[in-house]
Amino acid sequence: MPIQKKFHKISWTRRMIIALIVATVMPAVIISSIIFNVAAKNLEKQAYELTDYKITQRVRFLELDLRQVFDLIYQTVVDPAVAGAMDSLNRGREPVESKTTLRSKFISYGQMLEAVQSMTYIDDQGENYYTYEKFNSVYDNNMWSDKERRLGLCSQTKESESAVFLPTIQEELAGGRQIDLFYIAIPVQDYVADSNVGVLVMGIGMEFFQNLDTGDEEESQWNDMVEVIDPQGRIIYSQEKDRIGKISEGTDKSDKTQLIKENQIEKSNWTLRSYVNLKEIKQNLYGFRQVTILIGIIFIVPFVAVVWALSKYFTRNLSMLSMNLKKIGEGQVGMQLDATIEDEFYPVIQQFNQMSKSIERLIKRLKRERAQTEEAVTRQKQAELRALESQINPHFLYNTLDSINWRAIENEEYEISEMISCLADLLRYSITDIDGMVQVREEKQWLNKYLFLQQKRFSDKFTFIIRIPEEAEDILIHKMLLQPIIENCVVHGINEMKKDGKITVEASMEEGNRLRFVIKDNGKGIGEKTLARLNRKDNRGDIGTDNVRARLESYYGGEAFIRYYSSETSGTVVTVEIPYGEEVYAKSSDCGG
Repeated sequence: MPIQKKFHKISWTRRMIIALIVATVMPAVIISSIIFNVAAKNLEKQAYELTDYKITQRVRFLELDLRQVFDLIYQTVVDPAVAGAMDSLNRGREPVESKTTLRSKFISYGQMLEAVQSMTYIDDQGENYYTYEKFNSVYDNNMWSDKERRLGLCSQTKESESAVFLPTIQEELAGGRQIDLFYIAIPVQDYVADSNVGVLVMGIGMEFFQNLDTGDEEESQWNDMVEVIDPQGRIIYSQEKDRIGKISEGTDKSDKTQLIKENQIEKSNWTLRSYVNLKEIKQNLYGFRQVTILIGIIFIVPFVAVVWALSKYFTRNLSMLSMNLKKIGEGQVGMQLDATIEDEFYPVIQQFNQMSKSIERLIKRLKRERAQTEEAVTRQKQAELRALESQINPHFLYNTLDSINWRAIENEEYEISEMISCLADLLRYSITDIDGMVQVREEKQWLNKYLFLQQKRFSDKFTFIIRIPEEAEDILIHKMLLQPIIENCVVHGINEMKKDGKITVEASMEEGNRLRFVIKDNGKGIGEKTLARLNRKDNRGDIGTDNVRARLESYYGGEAFIRYYSSETSGTVVTVEIPYGEEVYAKSSDCGG
């Protein structure tokens, strides 16, 4: 509602501009947003397809390169000279000659693949070994100098009975340089004796993964990053060099800023993972959208300015009319407007001029009538004061009713006497301490007299019964609390009946120190809409029911309730439930009870 009120106060010119923006700019923004989202989806789809294709190709390259490594290992193991040197080294015979042979062969086979940086043979017990490293000429200073490491590798290859891939480690070179190597260990077996002879370990440098970095210039715009990860999450290779050898942090499937694709590599336990930064891919789209918005703003600003100027010119009559209407609101009347354009508002301006003259005449006449009215009001107040002075007081009324009662008794009009006596008692009860509290038995006596008078008023067309348990008669309640409800039963329920009407008032004591009243009638029921309205706490419109609900709220707060049950054919039942006890009486006294 506040936004609507503010919009109603906007000038016609501004409304036109707002309508123009809504009609032209908003559709353009919506369409451009849809196009951008579709383009972003297509771009993401293309990125996924290209990434899938590239990672498939890379896996194929890695598998081919691994096959070459395994072929080289196989050639080395089956070489008779290598097998003989390994056997001699195991037996401890001619170790120098055996190592010389192994060195010669390792150098020869190592030259076949550029990525192979070292070859090591370790016997089955981890005691005898020989290492050839392209980058290290010092025989005793290498990672296999540690016997515990040799024994651990021998045990690991026995358990796996297949190739064992060791994670990438950093080797120290002469001059403080460093090189990253991963190792593939193969158990060497004597198939005649069916036993393990030892382990052949091949150290491979990061040149092995050079095929992962290939790609043409068009594909390089996708800015993907590739890593090779082992089952323990250790990074064997990464295009970000500082991540090699570390533990991968895993993948976040909910991350919408990057596309992650994984493939397993055969002949190894590795996983090839590719990361594509979708945010960078979409950056060009964001730039295109910004340019589009800028062009739109450049186009809209002068267009709005032209519309503003034209609307100001064509609405001069309307502006002049609005300004002078404000003056009339401030009390200035009699002005006449001179229209500059004979447009749709020209007849309105003519009517305004006539209205201004008429208002001026009416104001003069009202001033005269006001003076006459003030004089009449003064006379009326004086008359009301005189009437108040002569108003009948209650004692005079009781005495008069008493005199009428005795006159009826003298004339043996006993029914009239009873009615007058009840009426006098009702008046005395109702005007004395109206918000006070009385015992239930007193309220019962008063209700009996009230229903007796209503019964006589409606020619005995109904009967009534009031049932109050003896233990409830000493409970204190507020005076005349049920009277409006019973009056509604008579006036709205029983009134339209010709005979056999019945009204019942019953009371019962409930758990938790609560007193319940049930008022029933068999008269005309209540419609569904009226019944729903009566049962709403915010009901307004019926003086009697509003009075009961307001008094219940005032006396008992939220601890009392009233509920209506009815249908148009079965009469009405009203339930009123109130608390009682010392605490309730104390609160009621604070409320003026």
